[in-house]
Amino acid sequence: MKRIFLVIMIVFAFVNVYSQTLESVKSVDDLKEIQNSVNGKVVLYNFWATWCKPCVTEFPELVKLYKNYKEKDFVLVFISLDATDEIKTKVIPFLEKHGVDFVSYINDFKNPDDLINFYDKQWEGAIPSTYIFNKEGVLSTKFIGSRNYEFFEQEIKKLLD
Repeated sequence: MKRIFLVIMIVFAFVNVYSQTLESVKSVDDLKEIQNSVNGKVVLYNFWATWCKPCVTEFPELVKLYKNYKEKDFVLVFISLDATDEIKTKVIPFLEKHGVDFVSYINDFKNPDDLINFYDKQWEGAIPSTYIFNKEGVLSTKFIGSRNYEFFEQEIKKLLD
């Protein structure tokens, strides 16, 4: 009986952790809420997907950056562009594999152009795509394509100093 209870508790904890790890972004209001929650911090938004090779290559670099700077007014916001029906089979296992222990998001906009237009009307939706905002919430830099840890660190340090 104790074993069954223990197994149930472990399964519940497992499910609870993942329900807190990934949230859907369904509207511009959701994006505004995310931005409001990180006021006063340097924020790096990274749009990625598990099927995107450059995204997968750069992902550990970003996780390392977050772990090294999270205590210094730095926030990393991952927004997955994977299909929502792949959350359990691809996205959550990928986040777990990379030790992501903070809330991440998955795009669930009915019109993908709304997401694109919120960040950058000139963005064509290519990924990985990264937007870095300073502590005042002003866009500091944006780029498409993968980068390495040193590049990200240099960009973040400029805004933290």
